[in-house]
Amino acid sequence: MKIKSSLARANGIARMDKVVFLFLPLCLLGAIIIYPTLNLWRLALSNFDITYMREPVFIGVRNFVRILADDYFWSALWNTAVISGTAVAIEFFLGLAIALLLSGEIGGGKISKSLLIIPIMVPPVVVGLNFKLIFDNFGPINDFLRRVGLKPIEWLGSPLSAKISIIIADVWQWTPFVFIILLAGLQTVPPELYDAAKVDGASGWKVFRHITWPMLIPSITIALAFRIIDALKIFDVVYMVTNGGPSFATEVFSLNVYRTAFRFGSLGYASALAVTMFVVLTFVIWMVIRGMNLAKRMEW
Repeated sequence: MKIKSSLARANGIARMDKVVFLFLPLCLLGAIIIYPTLNLWRLALSNFDITYMREPVFIGVRNFVRILADDYFWSALWNTAVISGTAVAIEFFLGLAIALLLSGEIGGGKISKSLLIIPIMVPPVVVGLNFKLIFDNFGPINDFLRRVGLKPIEWLGSPLSAKISIIIADVWQWTPFVFIILLAGLQTVPPELYDAAKVDGASGWKVFRHITWPMLIPSITIALAFRIIDALKIFDVVYMVTNGGPSFATEVFSLNVYRTAFRFGSLGYASALAVTMFVVLTFVIWMVIRGMNLAKRMEW
């Protein structure tokens, strides 16, 4: 009887421990995710300007109707799509090429892989500050152009070159991220498949089409999903390099939300912009995952 009672007491304590350890993470999840999200929606449906209002005033969907007629919103959305789309595309192809190159047994492979991940460890603010100095009118690039007798480029002075500057900075920092994920995916491909392809006399392109690419689809989906989410939220590099200029040519979505909330004080409208950004992100990621699933089932 004593043994049974001891076992029952031990089981009861174990169940209580499970409840406690499950309850604490749920409370933490609610504190840092659920409550801020619900509060964001509450503010998005309210008129709340911190410059003259103390409490939010419910106005329904007026903020979202206002977004549809906001030229700054559409300009920021277009700039975000151009900068993020171009940067992610370049990062993907560069990361894939580097992963394919370093996946084989080549000399110095481990050292090369270690050096390539250094940009990821640099804070984006530091990256932005350094590239601002690099692309400055008196920076090293224009100094080199002057020394060889060429005309300096106003990297941060025109809309096109300012976008290119941000894309270069983003590509420099985040191509290694794509490379790491795709390299990990390549290392999961069974070597027997490549051996069988060699026996059959398949060319390198056919091996890539029928073996490497289909096996890489899950890794590609993960890499693109994470990079698109992060790229569409780009803020630090843009803020440090161009601050949205010149003439709002690099005013991205997150910078537009930041200005609306903390420079103009319109927290209600900024919350509606943030909710819209969340919806856009969700739709884009859904399209990426759907596209990757279709690519996986497609016969090349």
